[in-house]
Amino acid sequence: MALNTRQTQQIEEDMISKLMDDVLLLILGKVDLMTLMRVSVLSKRWTHLPWLLTQLSIDIKDFLREPYTDLTVDDHVDKAMLSLTDAARSMLASNRRKCVISRICISFFLTNSYSSEVGHLVNEVIENGMVKDIELTSGVERFPFDVSNKEMTNHADGINGFFARYPNISCHLRTLHLYNATFTETDMHNLIGNTCTQLRYLYLFQCDTGLGKSFRIDAPNSKLSKLEFFSCHSKQVEIVCLPKLELLISGYWSSPYLPLTLGNVPCLKLVEIYCSMESYQGSFKLSELLRHTQINKLTLDFLGQKVWLQPEKYQLRAAFSNLRVLSLAGIFVGFGLLWIIALLEVAPSLEILNIQVYDHICRDEKQRLETFGERTNGPWEVSESTTHLPLKELLLEGFNATEEHIAFIGTIMGRASDLQSVILKEQDCKKCAAISKSSTEYKYPKNEQDQVVVVNKLRNRFSSRAEIIFSDDNTGFQSD
Repeated sequence: MALNTRQTQQIEEDMISKLMDDVLLLILGKVDLMTLMRVSVLSKRWTHLPWLLTQLSIDIKDFLREPYTDLTVDDHVDKAMLSLTDAARSMLASNRRKCVISRICISFFLTNSYSSEVGHLVNEVIENGMVKDIELTSGVERFPFDVSNKEMTNHADGINGFFARYPNISCHLRTLHLYNATFTETDMHNLIGNTCTQLRYLYLFQCDTGLGKSFRIDAPNSKLSKLEFFSCHSKQVEIVCLPKLELLISGYWSSPYLPLTLGNVPCLKLVEIYCSMESYQGSFKLSELLRHTQINKLTLDFLGQKVWLQPEKYQLRAAFSNLRVLSLAGIFVGFGLLWIIALLEVAPSLEILNIQVYDHICRDEKQRLETFGERTNGPWEVSESTTHLPLKELLLEGFNATEEHIAFIGTIMGRASDLQSVILKEQDCKKCAAISKSSTEYKYPKNEQDQVVVVNKLRNRFSSRAEIIFSDDNTGFQSD
């Protein structure tokens, strides 16, 4: 039996090995670096293939053990960096590489002594014209406030020193992910505005200029098109000028209010903000954040806690003038949905509305209250007018067959004559499903009979030609 198994495995391996190089390269492009190195050693047929890959990923996480503890004293980091350096030396060897690397992604620790050797290897392939675009990641994701101030400062110093030693790398850098680093304001400005001049995407996880401090981004020559903050502890982040910025994402902050202001960002089209605000944090005016912009896609995620928007309406008209897609996620079920109409009434170009209702009963309510406090949502001004809404598609995830949800959908159907589809989805949470109860009396209609009842309620009360779709991974009852 064991012999037959080995024979079958050998036959399968022989069949794979007979495939053309192009097909095998597609397979190798999906495996991690350790697997790639093993393949090149164990099979003669595959020996030359790793050096024909035009996209290369060298990731420190392939050599690390989780969870990531104090990386300044944990000796397994040195071992991981040694292994990564050996792999980089092999994969970037000029005598073996026969093709240009269109994109190389390297994830490591810039504070570690081995980073200099990796930098030298990358710098060499740049000088030889063997690489086009570079993506660098320094650090790994760890819990906010789980990293000492000294470690964060040392990391920033390592980043600054690395780019000072290897200016060729910074000039070819397109994407940069940084974790857990505290810069001086001058160094942060130089990094974005002067050092990484070709940078398109910058991701900052728990990176700032110090707790409670502010910093400005004023880079009129920057090519940065995507900027993402996560767990920012600065008092204020002032984006004075980023002329090519198209996408801005901000998630979690520790200051009492959203620590972000926008100046000259003429190309900004997409904004995403997500945060579960704690009890000491307050709401802010979205109109003040977006007053210099004309975005076409906005995503706001309240993560099931308080709605951190101050109620506004006509103040948002200018910022919403070109808005095409509005996504509102993590809306606590107790807040209802009719208040959203106030936002729709000042968005004359809005075509798609995505809503996700938060109705989780699998969370520890006592613990939640201690951290986030009472859930609140301000009084929104919703007019009784029947002004036309330009919506073409409504997606409601977390739909419950309540009168409140029926009335909201009906209001949209009645006022949006161009509405083509209403897509209703169930809240997807295995933990809640296991508890088998909901905070609302009416649940999502899973069978066709219950779905027909909902459709009839909508059709009998509201006039609309929109298709009503009950969606469960693209399956479910549809009604024209």
